[in-house]
Amino acid sequence: MANEATITTLLGKYGNPVEYTVADGTAIPKGSLMVMDSSPQTAKISAAAGDFFVGIANSEKKANDGKTKMAVITKCIAEITTKGGGSAVLGAPVHIDGVNLVDVATDDTCAGATLVVAQSLETLGASVKGAMFVNV
Repeated sequence: MANEATITTLLGKYGNPVEYTVADGTAIPKGSLMVMDSSPQTAKISAAAGDFFVGIANSEKKANDGKTKMAVITKCIAEITTKGGGSAVLGAPVHIDGVNLVDVATDDTCAGATLVVAQSLETLGASVKGAMFVNV
C-alpha cells in the first residue's frame, strides 16, 4: 500500500484502541485508515469518499495469517496524506477520499459526522502529509 498515516502522539488511554473484525485474506499495513465494512463491527482499508471512518490500524496484518481481529487507534495526532487535487485547511475537518487519503470535508460530509476523519492542524496542498487531530 501507500500513504499510510504515521501516528505521532497517542491521546486518551494509549490512543483509545478499539478492536474490529478483519478479513483473514487481506493484508493491512500499519497506519492504514480503516473504515466500517459490514456488521457486526467489521473493518477494512479506506477506499472512497463516503466511507465511515473507524480509526487507524495499530499494527500490520499479513494476508492469510489467521488473524481476524485488529485494534485501531481512535484518538491521536497523526501525519495523514491529502489526496491529489485535494487539500486541508488549518482547523477544518477532513474526510476519507481514497485509499489512505483525505480531503477537506464539505457541509454534507460534516453533517454525517461519521465521515469526518480528523481536524487538520495545518494548511496543506495536494498530495502532502500533515498533522491532524483524530478523535473518533
